Amino acid sequence: MNEHSPGAEEHPRGTLAIVAIYGLLFGAAWLALYIFEFLPRGAPTP
Repeated sequence: MNEHSPGAEEHPRGTLAIVAIYGLLFGAAWLALYIFEFLPRGAPTP
């Protein structure tokens, strides 16, 4: 009874792009933190 156009249940086109950009930004931030913060400290020693 619902009158939907074909493909109405699909996500908007930009959703995947937004999620991918967020993932790339998160990965880049984590990598930068790892390289510039944790590597200079060296291995933890008791």
